[in-house]
Amino acid sequence: MLKKLALSLFALSFSLGFAEIAIRLVGAAPKIYPIQKGRFQLSRNPKLGYEPVPLVVPSAPSPEKGGNPLAFYDYLGASNSLGFRDREHSLEKPSGVQRIAVLGDSVAAGLHVERFEDTFPPALESQLKARGRNVEVLSFAVSGYNTQQEVEIFREKGLAFRPDVVLLTYTLSSREHVDGDILKTLLDAEKAKGGLSSAAAHPLLAQSALYRFLRYRVMANRKPVERDPQRLLDAVSQDTVAQYFEELKKLGQANGFEVFVAVVPRFTKNFHAYPNGEQHRFAEELAKKNGFRYLDLIVPLQACRDANPEVPIELDNFHPSAAGHRCIAEALAAVI
Repeated sequence: MLKKLALSLFALSFSLGFAEIAIRLVGAAPKIYPIQKGRFQLSRNPKLGYEPVPLVVPSAPSPEKGGNPLAFYDYLGASNSLGFRDREHSLEKPSGVQRIAVLGDSVAAGLHVERFEDTFPPALESQLKARGRNVEVLSFAVSGYNTQQEVEIFREKGLAFRPDVVLLTYTLSSREHVDGDILKTLLDAEKAKGGLSSAAAHPLLAQSALYRFLRYRVMANRKPVERDPQRLLDAVSQDTVAQYFEELKKLGQANGFEVFVAVVPRFTKNFHAYPNGEQHRFAEELAKKNGFRYLDLIVPLQACRDANPEVPIELDNFHPSAAGHRCIAEALAAVI
């Protein structure tokens, strides 16, 4: 029996190897393509839709050509080896250091803020160190993400860093999916390639010509190769805040970290006549239900505005300026 089994395995291996070589020689296997735009690429995780590309350095177009140097880049400067707007961090947590993982969207990533040092994650680290705390702040923020995507990317890439605190930056677009058509653009590019995307294939198996031949040639006539774009868009477009607050609670209980929820308001001329209080109350009730610490940033932002009215704390209705980021960092440091 053992001899027959060994002979069968040898015959199978030989046949697969011969088929791999033959398909490579005749060029029968289709190529597959990484679907990427700026800092973003399609993700194999349908709950993410897209994810950041590691080690991207954007090249700004010359002024005479027009064009926005930040289109699909969001910021100048390099992303780190995981694709985030942050410096490199060792996977092993240094002894005696408390780690804070920041989750969020373009607000936490510092959209339109030129220097990373002027965004609130590194400013928070500086503020806490000034208060005598030995901390390290890691940013996992991605532009256009909602709460579902923020928790999923943390589960995939952030949990291994063993944070002591997870700081969820909650914005009023968290209950929907507003990404400036990043995902739609990537899906359109995949469709233009006939669905031959490395995001839809297993990264190791995709190295095999035999796998690509069977996946995209033989099986193409039996079922569509392309992923359903509308299904992928729907997967990240639902209001899943309550569900993913619970997911974050479970992760915290299993991995021993505490969760802070900081709500960043829409920027209006006067927070004293703020129209979106109901959405803040929704986030507060949900945070308390899950045992999270909660901080509403309206009061500290208004205080910063009142203290220095000549320096704007916002760049638009959604995004804080460098001064606004500094104000957020100070408020968070006082609470944390």
